[in-house]
Amino acid sequence: MTSETIQTSVEHLYRELDRLKASSLENKNQIRLLRPQIEDALRQRDELNAEVKRISAEVRELRDKRDSLNVKVKELKTKRDELRNEASKKRENLTKLLEQTRQISEQLHGSMSDVLDQIKRLEWYIQTNPLSTKAERNIIAKIGALEANLAKHKGLKSVRDNLLRLKVEVGALRIQAQATHEQLMAIAEESEKLHTAMHERVRILEEKKKAADQKHTDYLKQSKERHEAVMMLRNDLERI
Repeated sequence: MTSETIQTSVEHLYRELDRLKASSLENKNQIRLLRPQIEDALRQRDELNAEVKRISAEVRELRDKRDSLNVKVKELKTKRDELRNEASKKRENLTKLLEQTRQISEQLHGSMSDVLDQIKRLEWYIQTNPLSTKAERNIIAKIGALEANLAKHKGLKSVRDNLLRLKVEVGALRIQAQATHEQLMAIAEESEKLHTAMHERVRILEEKKKAADQKHTDYLKQSKERHEAVMMLRNDLERI
C-alpha cells in the first residue's frame, strides 16, 4: 500500500470520527431534551387520567340522583292521575245527585218544617177531639199524604247531605292532585337541572379523555424517539 493510499485512509477515518462525534453529541442533546418532555407528558397524562376518574365519579353520582328523581316523578304522576280519576268519578256522581235533587224538588210541597207542623197538628187534633170514623179516616189519609211528602223531604235532605260530602271530597282531591302536580313539576325541574349538569360533565370528561390519550400518544412517540437516539448513540460510541 502506498503512502498516498494510507494517507487517504487515515483522513477518511478522521472524517468519519468527526461525523460520529457530531452525531453522538446530537443524540446526547436529543436524549437530554427528550427526558423532561417525556416526564412532562407522563405527568400531564396522569393528572388528566386522575381528572377523568374524578369526573366519571361525578357523572355517576349525577346520573344516580337524576334516575332517583325520575322514579319519584313517575310515582307522583301515577298518584296525581289516580287522584284526578277519583275526583272525576265523584264529579259524575255529583251530576247524578244534582239531577236527583231536581227531580225530588219538583215533587215537594212546602218546607220540611211546615210538613212536620201539619202532621203534629193533625195528630194532636185526632187525640183531643171526638171524631166520626169517616172524619178520622180522612185526617189519617191527610197525615199519610203528609208523611209521604215528609219522606221525600228527608230523601232530599239525604241527597243534599251526600252532595255536600261529595263536593268536599272532590275539592280535597283536587287540592291533593294540584299539590302532587306541583311537587312533581319541582322534582322534574330538579331532575332536568341534574341531567343538564351531567351532560356538561360528560362533555368535559370526553375532552379530558381525549387530552389524556393525546398525552399518552406524545409519551409513546417521545419514548420511541429517545430509545432510537439511545441506540444510535450506543452504535456511534461503539464505532468511535
